[in-house]
Amino acid sequence: MSEKKVLYIGTPIFNYHKKIILEFEEQGYSVDFYNDRPSESSFVKGMIKIRKSFMNSLIQKYFDKIMIETKEKSYDLVFIVNCKVFTPAMVQQLRNTQKTARFVLYMWDSLTLYPNSRELISIFDKAYSFDLEDSEKIETLKFLPLFYCKEYKEIGQEDVEERECDIVSVCTAHPNRYKTMHELFPKLESKGIRIFSYMFLNKLQYLYNKVFVPEFKGAKSSEFKFIPLSEQENLAVLKKSNTVFDMQHNKQSGLTMRTIETLGAKRKMITTNTNIKKYDFYTENNIFVMDENNLDKIEEFINNKYVPIGEDIYKKYSLHSFITTIINESDNNYLR
Repeated sequence: MSEKKVLYIGTPIFNYHKKIILEFEEQGYSVDFYNDRPSESSFVKGMIKIRKSFMNSLIQKYFDKIMIETKEKSYDLVFIVNCKVFTPAMVQQLRNTQKTARFVLYMWDSLTLYPNSRELISIFDKAYSFDLEDSEKIETLKFLPLFYCKEYKEIGQEDVEERECDIVSVCTAHPNRYKTMHELFPKLESKGIRIFSYMFLNKLQYLYNKVFVPEFKGAKSSEFKFIPLSEQENLAVLKKSNTVFDMQHNKQSGLTMRTIETLGAKRKMITTNTNIKKYDFYTENNIFVMDENNLDKIEEFINNKYVPIGEDIYKKYSLHSFITTIINESDNNYLR
């Protein structure tokens, strides 16, 4: 029996793409992977976000390269995550050369952030989104939350009595996150709550924000990190924490990767995303939904001990289950 083949196009961030490739391989697929952007340089990524039209020539050249390198291959599955830069015409061109492949789209970001991706959905055999609201608005866009990898499961299996940090926050510095954390964390620290905070921002994005984004007008470069934490550094930070602080992008309703990894690591969470209450793993003991009226309750929540959830629910959010869903094009329930 010949090995099945998948063409996987996605973002190589924090090695998630490598984990996805490995899981595909463990489930019997050989994988050809391509970045969903023509370059990982800060300049190119920044320009795609700020003024994508300036990169059109580079994007076309990169897409042509993919077409040349894959045209003689026959894939069983074409799996594309987000599709940030490729146009519907490009995806259709790829479909025309891979006539027997199933095409599956996964939106790792909200359609509010990437509205052009809406036009892609009908081109795919199956389309999923991590964003519950997007999936509720579009019938053909099915709901599929993000996942945790085995490293987080291993953290959750460790038995540690005392940890160094009460709260850990590692995030990209979106405007709403920066404003809230800039104001909240000093107040919590004044109460003796131990916090580790790491706010990452692309240098070009930082300069742009300083000029055009009101929340960043008084921001100092010393408040940000311009190199993201490595995978191992992220894991090390999580190991020493009791509670993870996470804020979703103000234009997204889906649960962040950080949220699902916190679930995998069996840590408590503080979040601003009220949608988390709809999920089957939600409990008040483990998850604090923060708003401007209950900030005084955070200290009390920090003192709670984590309470394990049902194993069937826990396993459903693993990377293994995620890839199985993509391969089988399944529809699963993740809500209460």
